[in-house]
Amino acid sequence: MDFAEYMGMSPVNKFQYFMKTRLTTNRTPSYWVKWENANKHIASYEVSLNTLNYLVGKENIAEEARKLFLEQPNLIKTIPLLIASRDMTLDVLIVDADNEMSHSLIDFLNPDISKIDLYLNFMKDSGLLNFLEKELNESLVDYVLGVQVGLDSNGRKNRSGQQNERILATLLERVVSGDESLHYLLQPTQVQMFNQWGILVPEVTPSKNKGGRRYDGAIYNDLTETVTIIETNFYGSGGSKLKAVAGEFSDLYSVNFKNAKNVNFVWISDGPGWDTAKNPMEEAFAIIPNIINVTMAKNGYLSELVEK
Repeated sequence: MDFAEYMGMSPVNKFQYFMKTRLTTNRTPSYWVKWENANKHIASYEVSLNTLNYLVGKENIAEEARKLFLEQPNLIKTIPLLIASRDMTLDVLIVDADNEMSHSLIDFLNPDISKIDLYLNFMKDSGLLNFLEKELNESLVDYVLGVQVGLDSNGRKNRSGQQNERILATLLERVVSGDESLHYLLQPTQVQMFNQWGILVPEVTPSKNKGGRRYDGAIYNDLTETVTIIETNFYGSGGSKLKAVAGEFSDLYSVNFKNAKNVNFVWISDGPGWDTAKNPMEEAFAIIPNIINVTMAKNGYLSELVEK
């Protein structure tokens, strides 16, 4: 469907076309692991980890560890790494043989060799000594790389937003490519757009919030002297948040952009999450004229909106 046909449809029909042309995912291969993060956390510990390989498979490992730590106290700094923790100070609840409870603040960043029993007891009670003695069958460097890859998966939520930013950057670059009358900014504020293009975009953030709202992107057209504000998001799963999102963008358009001079507003949204919030999104289509998804933007709809 071409852009003119889409824009000529009723809000209900536009919503239906939007829903059936959505992407199922925005995850490129780089989404799953950020290898530089995993490798960065290993690099500064690699020599220590290779030294600790001495303990792997050792009988009487507690005494061997004691001797090694007394000779090289800095090796104690690797213990959090071995249990998949990025915290170097751990607040630990200790239950003794009489079921008495106490807590210890164990500082691995600044090893205190006078507290070596505290470190060794932690390694024993956490199962780390047993793991090193009886279960590990690879080098500690390889093991810790696997641990860091697992920890890095916690960053995937942030990377989903970053994926969307990269997709938008690609779309904006495609729109302005070869057209000297078009210019774009990523993450612009009202002040940045005014300084760059002389267009006063309505400020939607209370004045007490320093810097103002950052929009996801904006394109300025020299010929029409118009700036197109672009907000984008992708929802891989549903939830109550989506109803609020649809309402937020409807209000953003109605209150700030509907009657703004030389300012257009485009909402690029996508993802299967909208299956759980069809009604709020359909209501948004009745308010916001320019809602498209990534496929539609890629197929020229964004270019048409910027140039009209």
